[in-house]
Amino acid sequence: MDSWQEVHYINELVVNGHEFVLFDPNLYPTVSDANDELLRHIRANRGKYDLFFNAYGETLLLPETLKQIRTLGLPSLLICFDNLHAPFMHQSIAPLFDLVWLTSFETQAMFEHWGCNCYFQPYAANPYTFYPSFGEEMKTIGFVGTPYGTRIEKINDLVHANIDCTVYSDKVNTTGSMPKIKKNIRDYWNFFCLDMDLMRFPIGRKVLKAKYYKKISRRNSALDINSPYLTINPSVSFEEMNALYSNFSLCLGITELWDTYVLSCPVHKLHLRTFEIPMCGGLQFVSYIDELANYFEDGKEIVFYSSRDEYIDKARFYLDGRREGLRLKMKKNARYRSEHEHTWQNRFDKIFEVMNLLKH
Repeated sequence: MDSWQEVHYINELVVNGHEFVLFDPNLYPTVSDANDELLRHIRANRGKYDLFFNAYGETLLLPETLKQIRTLGLPSLLICFDNLHAPFMHQSIAPLFDLVWLTSFETQAMFEHWGCNCYFQPYAANPYTFYPSFGEEMKTIGFVGTPYGTRIEKINDLVHANIDCTVYSDKVNTTGSMPKIKKNIRDYWNFFCLDMDLMRFPIGRKVLKAKYYKKISRRNSALDINSPYLTINPSVSFEEMNALYSNFSLCLGITELWDTYVLSCPVHKLHLRTFEIPMCGGLQFVSYIDELANYFEDGKEIVFYSSRDEYIDKARFYLDGRREGLRLKMKKNARYRSEHEHTWQNRFDKIFEVMNLLKH
């Protein structure tokens, strides 16, 4: 299991009364052994479960296993958290699920072409893990996470405009490029296969274009660690992150995917952070995209910008000390919207409804 899944939706659903049995294929000697044990367990417990769901790709869950599960009459759900840029990891197994939950809509036509029954919903946030912890406001634009690529450029834009920015990370890269890691033949083969997959669909080709444009242009900006407007602190725990999101004047949100920030029209992807920040009562400051504008209202629950000039202007506007009351009101609005619309329980309730699994 990926630990983030336990912290996010599994914990929330358990708190709300759902029961889980977790099966981790990584605990078995081989993939085949794991699939055999999974089938044995499901057969031995027929009638005990209401749903089989999976977020792994085809390298761990085999098509033949799913075919056998279908014969047992157990409803099945596939959650594709990275379907925007890695759709092919699920290609051979996706059509064998009763429902495929896509977290990005851009590749939905591909999945439907493969014969999948699809339902689109974005990520969400666990209101029991992420919650407001209001205290003394930190009059800065904050970012929690590793700064690289577009993150570096956006932070530098702020500090070069004499706007205070605070970063919490143990992995601050000051060279503008990721550290070089010694690679073997298998690594190069995996990179080649990834590039071949990216060439097979429009979003992937755009990602590749950005990757090679960046290399050719040698666009490797470095974080300006010498700026008096930049403060760098160590990484923090979940509990500390809650307080930071709550008390930053603005929380920097990043939606540009990988290197696509170098393109005039970047590829955008919503992340867990997109919903964690407002669930903590944070005021998210992020590029405008239509999808996100459907989830939060600009100037009421979130702050959008559509150009570099607007980015700087709005940063100054919302950091103004005279607008502390406005910021707090927007933060509370963001939490209210999140806990009423953007919880994992709300997302799963819609899935249960589509699959006719709601119990009355």
